[in-house]
Order: sequence, then structure tokens, then C-alpha cells
Amino acid sequence: MEQFNTMLEAAVCAVTRCGSFRFATSDEKYDTKSLLSIAGVSDAENPADEDSFYVVSPGGAIGFCEDGRDIDWLFLTGSGIDEDLPARYQADPQINFCPKCGNSVVPGARFCGQCGKAL
Repeated sequence: MEQFNTMLEAAVCAVTRCGSFRFATSDEKYDTKSLLSIAGVSDAENPADEDSFYVVSPGGAIGFCEDGRDIDWLFLTGSGIDEDLPARYQADPQINFCPKCGNSVVPGARFCGQCGKAL
């Protein structure tokens, strides 16, 4: 699950994973263009607090995490396949040292800069 500072950033990511969406509390359906438009308006009218963030599931659902833990799912995928969406956000563990050579690694790196091992 990926984390974003704005709904628009989350929506840009989500539309690469799914082509249609539905609002979580109703049957309203949205295509990619309308979702991006709604996200831009939402950010302008209700920007997220500095401790809040948006998340995007692997399937493209968009949620809002106000307290850093509980996820309020806003937009679900319109594919008809329901994902098993978590109720709480859990950050991926950060790797600080390469398990092969022990060299310190840059946070978020996919490979060790010293030996090239995939992280």
C-alpha cells in the first residue's frame, strides 16, 4: 500500500491500477477523469492536515488516514472484485542495512549501493 500527501497524488496512482471507481458509501460510479477532477477539488477545499495522508491499495482503492492508523476508505474499485481492505495502516518495515554485506542503505532503496543485492 502506498502513502500520499494529497488526494490528487493518490488518485493519479490509483488510475494506473483501475479504470473505474465507486464511492465507498454509495453506488456513485466514477471514471478516471472524474476521479482526478474530484481529487483536485477536494485538495483545494479540504487539504489534509500534516499528520494525515491518503493511501492507495494494490487494486486502486483510495483511503484516508487521519490519525496515522485507522483508514477511512473513500473510493473503492469499480471492477466488481472487492479487495480485502485493511482497517488500519501498517507501514512497510524499513531496511537500514544490506542483509548480504552489512552496508548501510538509502531508505526506500531497492538495491544495495555496495554489493547490488535486491532489498
